[in-house]
Formats: sequence, structure tokens, C-alpha cells
Amino acid sequence: MKKTHIVGKNKAKELLPKILIVDDDEQIRKQIQWALSDEFSVFSAGDRHSAIDIYRIEEIPVVLLDLGLPPQPRAATEGLQALEEMIGQNPLAKIIIVSGNSERQNALAAIDKGAHDIFPKPVDLDELKVVLHRVYRRIDLEKENIEERNLAQRVSFEDIIGSSQPMQEIFATVRKVSTTDIPVLITGESGTGKELIANAIHNLSRRKSGPFIAINCGAIPDTLLESELFGHEKGSFTGATTQRKGKLEYANGGTLFLDEIGDLVPELQVKILRFLQEKVIERVGGRQLIPVDSRVIAATNQNLEEEVKANRFREDLYFRLAVVKMSLPPLRDRGNDVVQLAEHLASAFSKELKKPPKKFSKAAIEAIRRHGWPGNVRELQNRVKRAIVLADGLTINPAELELETPNGSIPNASSTLKEAKETLEREILASTLRENNGNISKTAKALGISRPTLYDLMSRYGL
Repeated sequence: MKKTHIVGKNKAKELLPKILIVDDDEQIRKQIQWALSDEFSVFSAGDRHSAIDIYRIEEIPVVLLDLGLPPQPRAATEGLQALEEMIGQNPLAKIIIVSGNSERQNALAAIDKGAHDIFPKPVDLDELKVVLHRVYRRIDLEKENIEERNLAQRVSFEDIIGSSQPMQEIFATVRKVSTTDIPVLITGESGTGKELIANAIHNLSRRKSGPFIAINCGAIPDTLLESELFGHEKGSFTGATTQRKGKLEYANGGTLFLDEIGDLVPELQVKILRFLQEKVIERVGGRQLIPVDSRVIAATNQNLEEEVKANRFREDLYFRLAVVKMSLPPLRDRGNDVVQLAEHLASAFSKELKKPPKKFSKAAIEAIRRHGWPGNVRELQNRVKRAIVLADGLTINPAELELETPNGSIPNASSTLKEAKETLEREILASTLRENNGNISKTAKALGISRPTLYDLMSRYGL
């Protein structure tokens, strides 16, 4: 049985486990209080109102409750109401009904309403002590189980690692929106895990047995994207030799994840808006309206509100997509999550690559904390996987992660022209992405390359 302590004037004073006795018979209250006072901090009340006040203020987890309380001591009305109020305030409280044989039926009704147990009258004080100690041991076990479950939930949620406050808020929102079919817009820099969050929403929803279909709207040329989304009929364009379903049809009964929705051209924005409004589609080259039941979750690294103001994104589509908006924090704003995630990835990649388990050195952990992670989780995955392959011993150092050591020097300077070129290319990519707040279109334009080429380079360098 756990005990807490408070500090008195000059020394710590032990605060014993709390018990509340609720009985209209003052003699019974005094008798029990006298018997238990050496081992428990005993509070007492003779009516429902004072009992509820003491229970709430003192946060008492165990109550001995007589059902016959004034102003109707011969009925159970006041006692049952007190029970309901106590359970309502703390569902884990243990309310023990102290009952005589004549009140047995009412005591059983109290058990149905959430009372923990029945203790018979007249009260055997030695037996009561044994029961109360057993109840408190159970309370301690329940608290430990709840703490373990909460810790597991904080650290891992649907394969997403994170105990930081921003991620806990994201997890709470995921749980809420997963119970509905409303559209969700997930925003955040590239590599923050937008698809993982979308997948978590799907897996917790009633659609979890249906398909989860993802498509990156920025990685497919505009000329092909319409066909990818809506499908096409045979002969609808050169090369369309067969009828083909699109991603929306394949997502029927499940969830369609539209990544980088901000890269959609205006013509496709109109078609997506029509689908969201009417739940029907037309294949390219087709005339038949096809009903499709799929939930849409969209994501972007752009500021769509600014895109709307600049008339590059339809306002009506934005409001259709952003019924609920979730903003994922970048890895650099997630505190110690980056270390937890790195350790999780090291363990997972060691198993995947059939390598011995490897640990990060103190210098590596410090380097991980200091790095800005412009490529977020995707960059971390790339660096950790590389380190698992290249580390000779069982310890991963900053060099294997290609991170600066804590004293600021850069380990493993490139020894060939190819390595130097790749290092410079990666730095330019990361820098330009940062300058454009992760906006793919703006970054591609600044670098003078296409969006698909930029995605290829980002994938190659773990950005």
C-alpha cells in the first residue's frame, strides 16, 4: 500500500491512506474512526451533502457508505444518489456499501450502479481492516497499470513515436476525427509523417477493413494525374488501350490520401470538389457517373490560405478539405522525440538488415539533438539506416550519421569528387527547402528543376 507525504513545520509528516465514513449514526462513525485511525486518515460525514464536499476536496479514493441517510434514513434514495455522484467524479473510486440484512436488496442495487463491494453490519473491525488494505492494494495496481498504458500510448501511437506535448495533441485529435467521416487536412513540412497520421486515422476508423490508397499529387505530371485519380476508358487518349480504374475507385469503402494537394492544377481542383460534394466521379473519356464511397484525407506542405488569397487554390475546395485541420510539428520542435525515434529506428533497421543491435554514443545523441533536421523524420530514417550499415562496432558515432560532432567539426570529410558533389547538392537542397518553408513548387522553381526531379533528389538524400 503506497503512502504519500506532506511537509510540516519542521519535518515531513506521513499522510496515511484516506478513508471516508458516511453514516447517519454518530456512534458507528466514531467506533470505526477510532479503530482505523492508526493506519488510515479517516474522514466522516453524516449526510450526503457534507460527504460529497469532503470527498471532492480531499480526493478520497475509498468510501464506506451507508445507504440510509437523512432526510430519509429509512430509504436508500440519498445513499444511492451519493454513490452516483462519487462514481461520476471518480470512476476508479472504491465505494463499499455498509449494509444490514434488511437493506440487502438496496445494497445489491448499489453494486449495479458501480459500488465496489458490500460489507455487512454489525461491522467486524478486524475484518474491515483486512478488506480496506486489500482494496488499497488493488488501487495501487490499477494506478500502475494506467501509468504503464499511458506511457506506452505516449511513446507509440499507431507506429508513430512521440511523447512530446505537440504530438500528444495530434494523437488526441486523431482519436476524435477517426470516429467520423469528415474530411481532414494535414499540414506540415515534408517528412513530418503526414501519411502516417492519415493511416492512423484510417486504422482507427470504421473503414479500417477497407483500402487505404495514397497518391502524391506533386510527384505525378499534370497530364497523367487526372487519369491516376479518376481512371480512364479504353481509347480515351493515345496509349489508353484498356479501361482503367483510378485511385478514387480503388479507395471505395476506404480512405483516399491526397498528399501535396496544393500542387493540383485548377482543372483537377474542380473535379475533386465535385467528388466531395456529390460522391460521384467520371473516368477520363467516360460519360457514366460512378458512385464512390471513400473518405478523403488531404495533406500539404504549403500554406493553402495564402494560396487561396493568391487565387492559386480554390477557396470552396479549401473549406471542403479543411473541415478539421491538423498541423504537424517539425522534428526540431518535438523535443526529445528525435532521440526516442532514432533509437526506435536503430532497433527496427537492425532487425530489417539482420545486423546486431547498435547503440548511439553520447556524442551521437548530442549531435542528433543539435541537428536542425530540415528533412524531418525522412532524413532521420535515411541517416540512421546508413549508420546501421556503416558502423563497424556496436556503437553509432556522429561520423556514421554524417552529423557534426559536438565541438563543431565535420567528420568524414569527402574524399572523392563524387562525394563532394553529393554533399554540396544535398546542402543546397536542404537550404532551399528551408528558405521556402518546405514548399515543393517554390523550391523546384528556385532550383530550376521539375517537381518530380526534386522529389527524386529528396528521396535520394533522405530529405
